[in-house]
Amino acid sequence: MKTKIIALSSLLFLAAFTSCTSYLTPAILGSNMGYMPKAMGADSIKTFTNISASYAGSISPSTGTDFVFGMANVSRSNTFQKWNISYGGYGYTGRASGGDIDSRPENLKNYLPSFQNSISGMGLRLSAGLHNTSANGNTDFRYINIENALSFEGGAYTKFRQEVYGNPIPDYVTVTNRTVLWTTGLSTEVIWRARNEHNIRHAFRLFLGGTPNFASSFRSGVKAYDEIHGKNSFGWVFNYFLYVKRFSLSYELADNVNYAQKISFGYLFR
Repeated sequence: MKTKIIALSSLLFLAAFTSCTSYLTPAILGSNMGYMPKAMGADSIKTFTNISASYAGSISPSTGTDFVFGMANVSRSNTFQKWNISYGGYGYTGRASGGDIDSRPENLKNYLPSFQNSISGMGLRLSAGLHNTSANGNTDFRYINIENALSFEGGAYTKFRQEVYGNPIPDYVTVTNRTVLWTTGLSTEVIWRARNEHNIRHAFRLFLGGTPNFASSFRSGVKAYDEIHGKNSFGWVFNYFLYVKRFSLSYELADNVNYAQKISFGYLFR
């Protein structure tokens, strides 16, 4: 059964579709700007390492491709008096499915045949920003952070995209052959801890950004060209983060090319 991900109303890439165009996009977009936990300004220990496992599902725009995959993440964070920095990496594996079950020759001129292929990849993340700690030390306002993710995608689905890209493209199909992706932007975040229990924390984060020159990497069939022409990859990611002692939970909702949701469970080493 295909995974159906319903994101909030789109402000982003190719928003508000009414057509039946199929988009072959990289699987990781929408799931690559993951949350990297950081120590708070009032903490006695300012540096820690976080490991986590994620389950993600996403769908490309319009009558798009469905993605389901698992991720392994590791990050290292340092918090200073007025600024912070985090860096880490991730790997993922899963499957992509899409296309049209009607394989008659006249239909294949317009659409792709049904497919299901493996996906895999890895990437690096970097985040650095400024913050302010409240007078009682229970709240940090991470008011601006520069966020970056560099991803490398492979697997059978990537080869399938490249094959479609290099051949005559069906009328209602648009495809990119990108395998290396750089996503960048800015985020803002607030995190607070319970007054009498500092080992319980909540955080909310909003990221705004995109993947430079991504829209120009598409080739399109004649009926899909007008939809992709002049568009961009601007998008958003929203996170909720819960920390209880050394265990963490993160929920993520994104409209960053693909519409995506992700849940992660982690552990912090100090």
